[in-house]
Amino acid sequence: MIRPTFKANATLSRHHTTNALDAPLAVPDWHTQLRGALEETLLHELGATRIAGEFRITRHDRLSIEDDAAFSALVETTAGVSGRLELRGTLSLRAAEEGDDLALGGGVIGMRTGRIVATAALQAGLRLAPDTTLAVEAAASRDMPRDTRFQDDILPATRLEPLRERLRVAATLTRTEGAFGYGLFAAAGLMRARAIGVLPEIRVADYAARVHAALKLDDGPTLAAAAGLAMLDVPVASFRKVRPTYEISAALPLAGRLTLRGALRAAYDTASNDDPVAVWLRRAEAGAVYAAGPRLAFAAGFFRQERDFIGLGGGEAGRGLYGEAAWQAHERLAIVLRVDASRYLPAPHGIARRALDAQIALRANL
Repeated sequence: MIRPTFKANATLSRHHTTNALDAPLAVPDWHTQLRGALEETLLHELGATRIAGEFRITRHDRLSIEDDAAFSALVETTAGVSGRLELRGTLSLRAAEEGDDLALGGGVIGMRTGRIVATAALQAGLRLAPDTTLAVEAAASRDMPRDTRFQDDILPATRLEPLRERLRVAATLTRTEGAFGYGLFAAAGLMRARAIGVLPEIRVADYAARVHAALKLDDGPTLAAAAGLAMLDVPVASFRKVRPTYEISAALPLAGRLTLRGALRAAYDTASNDDPVAVWLRRAEAGAVYAAGPRLAFAAGFFRQERDFIGLGGGEAGRGLYGEAAWQAHERLAIVLRVDASRYLPAPHGIARRALDAQIALRANL
């Protein structure tokens, strides 16, 4: 019997938020979001090729300036060169049109920015011994934003974000002994932001090294942890700083129906577009999932985070909580109700942004 490889899913959701703007000025609004994904796997002599696509479209009832749309496509090929070596190559392309707002005087004006992000990656997995593997990867991406357009053409279209190019190499060595695994990780990256306006070209190098370990028991608790050092180097600003990094995550099933989850992280975020250099992120989150029956589940949790903007200065502290109920109405259809409450406070001074969001979503596997 041939197992079908085509997969597709779609989610249609209706949201209400007390603050649709990314600003202290709270404006309530409703919006509708449609998301979907397609995936097909083609088998060949050496392995398989996966072709996938995703889309997300958001439309607001009042604030059309916040409407978004994004489409992405991916091709990934895996080839088993030998019994010890496996190669994987990936090409992806993402196109997006992002709506946002800009505080101006006592109000806000809408602005829209289109962007295309192209990424190529190559991974190699080598089994050094029955219980030891080495994974090496290299990736390159090009983020190409367009000119930002302003609501009612109140300002001329302007390039607000630079073209960014990113290169990254990483290696992971892992040894497994039953349910326990441990090893070493090392990575190096380079981001180049092209000159834009009065801002010169910026090159940012980042380096990371850490040890990692994981424990996974059958139908039992899982624990993963990593700790090490990360360095950020910005020659144009004579900036170089090394910070300790860590990442811990755990899941604990209790009484067959309740699962507790938690995670703690501190690291540089060099992929964020919120800062021209990087963001130093610290985040903690915890939650619980309760299976009330084979078709009904409840979830709740909270997060707390702090972000420091390396290039722009200042930062932001945020916290929030959520509650969710999911009903598997049919084998291929689920209904989800969710409520999120969040608060973000700019540092060292600023006005807090608060929002209460509620949504109902229909998720269908096609």
